[in-house]
Amino acid sequence: MPKSKATTKLVENVRTLVDNSRTHTVVCDLPTAKGGNDTGPTALELAIMALSDCAATIFADVAKQSGIEVQKLEVVAEAEKPADSPKLEGVKLKVNVSAKARKQLVEAIWRRTEANCPVVAIFKEPIPVEVELSTETVD
Repeated sequence: MPKSKATTKLVENVRTLVDNSRTHTVVCDLPTAKGGNDTGPTALELAIMALSDCAATIFADVAKQSGIEVQKLEVVAEAEKPADSPKLEGVKLKVNVSAKARKQLVEAIWRRTEANCPVVAIFKEPIPVEVELSTETVD
């Protein structure tokens, strides 16, 4: 089974560099109000961005495979997170599509998108996370 790998290294304060083990790196940071320098999205914002992007990418791919021409596609992910909680209360996806196809066909493409989008699956059904903690004492 192919593995995806991400490596994050602390740069300074709370700013990090996240690498996908190919050729792409993203800077993540906290907003200034949370003690960061706001030089990139937070990890949670990046996760919500990934949800929106994955839904759009899979939809476009499914439409292409179905021979449907999409003129316009916008996926907006809106997440609700209470200030006093680390967890999201919910996420709403708003999918706006303009395509040369009947509404029923576009809806079928969305159902296939939901069934095949790995990031949608992560948000809908929790997956186990195994942690190996290695520590080193520095004098």
